Order: sequence, then C-alpha cells, then structure tokens
Amino acid sequence: MRDLSAEVLTTLAGVIAAVAVVGLNMGLESALDLDLLGLTYWFVLPVGALFGGFGAASGYYAAARATQRLPNRRMLFEMLAIGFSTCLVMHWVDYATLRLQDGTPMRNALPFWQYFQLRTEHLQLVTQGPSGSVTDRTSELGLLGYAHELLQIAGFLCGALVMWLVLRSHEACAPCSRYARTTRLLQRAPTEVFDSVLSSAGIALPQFPERVAEALGKRRLIGLSLNVATCPSCRRSWLRPAAVGIDGTHPVVRPMAPYDLSSAQATELLKLRT
Repeated sequence: MRDLSAEVLTTLAGVIAAVAVVGLNMGLESALDLDLLGLTYWFVLPVGALFGGFGAASGYYAAARATQRLPNRRMLFEMLAIGFSTCLVMHWVDYATLRLQDGTPMRNALPFWQYFQLRTEHLQLVTQGPSGSVTDRTSELGLLGYAHELLQIAGFLCGALVMWLVLRSHEACAPCSRYARTTRLLQRAPTEVFDSVLSSAGIALPQFPERVAEALGKRRLIGLSLNVATCPSCRRSWLRPAAVGIDGTHPVVRPMAPYDLSSAQATELLKLRT
C-alpha cells in the first residue's frame, strides 16, 4: 500500500507539473507573444523543449523525494512519458484554442492529426535579436518540419532524463528505501588534505589509488571530493569519495564506490567538516 500510494502521488505530481508548464507557456504567449517551449538556439538546440521536459518531470522529482520513492527504470519510463505527453499537450492546447478568421474553432474544421500535419509542413522559423525583435524568417519547412518536431520531442525527453539523473545522483539506502542525509566534507581538495582528514578520523580506504586511477582513466587528477551519507532509518553511514580530473579545460567529477563507516568514524568525520 505504501508503494502504491507513493506511485499514485508521484504520477499525480508529474501531471500537475506538466499542466503547469503548458499553462506557463500559454500565459507567456498571451502576454508577451513568446512561445517558450518552442525556443531553439541556432535552429538545432531545443532550449525550450529541454526546459519543458525538465519542468514536467520536476513533479516526479519533488514527489519522489517527499514519499521516499527511489528512482528505478519504471520511474525513468514514467518521467520520459510525462515529458513526451507535455509535448503533445502543448500542441493540442494550441489546436483547441486556435480559431479561423471567421471565428470557427479549428477543432470544428479539422481533426487534430490533420492540423498537426499542416502545421508541421507549413511551419516557419523566425530569428530574434537580443532585443527580442524578429530579424529574419525562414520559408516554409515542408518535410523538414517533421525533423524539427522530432528535435523538439528529443528535447522534452532529454529534459526529463536529466531530472531523473539528478534524482538518481542523491545518496540513498536501498534496503530502507530512504534518501540519505548527505554532508559534504571536501570539494576538489588536494590529496594531502584528503589523506589528512581521513587519518584524523582513523579511516583507511583499501585500494583507493587503484579506484581513483580506474575512475579517471587518462585524465589528470586535480582534486578529491568527499561526502558522508547517513540513512535516517537504519543509521548506517557510508563514505562517498569522488575523483576530480581535467578533460581539456573542463573539470570532470567521477564518483566512486562507497565505503561503509562505523558510527564512531562517521561522528569523527562530521566533526572535521569544513
């Protein structure tokens, strides 16, 4: 019953978030003539769709944290589905509210899929300058309109996927199905500081250099991060180290497998937090 209630709540929260995203887009279109969900950068990066998928899946994220529902493949499918559904609802709302020049509702003149086909093939993209003014307009896309719509769908799906990955990144105790309380001890610290903190708490990490090398591959190590996580239910604590490497000019964080801690070790480490 607990699992069923949590699933119902997360689904309901996802639907509410999706409706809110579409409603926000409608409000911006009405007030500012801005189609937020349709924004693209250089015609290929669906920024608005990414925001839409991210926003729609945020309902699942918030409800999952509140109900202690851990991310799994089923939730991933549900979050992708709500992202895709938001894209469809966005088009359906445009269809349902659009009127012809004589005032006839579009829904009375054409079925939805025929409207969608005509809209896609006759779609024109506009270029806006920094001030928001239209500086250029493309010709009708024709069959390329379907590629544009597929790009939009991919944006909604990617936005939902990012939200699921964010949820999955949170430390959790699988046996208790509870999200852990996490305390950051070190962030991109030198190895000397990292070793000093562990030795002060009397902790040794077996095969740690090998794990760092495996996590970074050919990247150069520039620092180490360290988090302590504690399950609020069973009180089990564990250490989550992460290696920070450099890839070109960009730092890359690679979390590693956790190390279990005793309650005394966890207490000593939390005394040293900075």
